[in-house]
Amino acid sequence: MFSNAVNAVNETQQTSSALGTAYQQGDPGVSLSQVMVASQKASVSFQALTQVRNKLVEAYQDVMNMPI
Repeated sequence: MFSNAVNAVNETQQTSSALGTAYQQGDPGVSLSQVMVASQKASVSFQALTQVRNKLVEAYQDVMNMPI
């Protein structure tokens, strides 16, 4: 499940990058608003994934520190 989330975030970032490149090259089918929305989606999804990872690491550390 975590691997699927990482792949989805990667796809979002690649799409954002492709739209930014297309806009910079003057593609008439790509507007600035599309580029900005894609960029924000990529940023938010990466931040969410980072928070999930941090919670998983924290939970793992809690379990490892439990007395037996």
